[in-house]
Amino acid sequence: MRHFAFFKEIIFGLGDFFTWSFQVLPPIGILMNWILVFILVGLLTYWCIQIVKYGTTSDKRAVDFREPHNFID
Repeated sequence: MRHFAFFKEIIFGLGDFFTWSFQVLPPIGILMNWILVFILVGLLTYWCIQIVKYGTTSDKRAVDFREPHNFID
């Protein structure tokens, strides 16, 4: 039964650590939300710019859809 007491100490220790660490989150909650919003908006903007650049490249092949496709190309 001594082995289970060791695991109990680990689990309760983790619980105490998470309880202590989550007390820090409410004061930084609004700031962290705004930081994540700015990061996500920046990544979305970058992604949209890359999509627009990809659509304007001139290396598109002319495809005649009436011809059978060669999928080995």
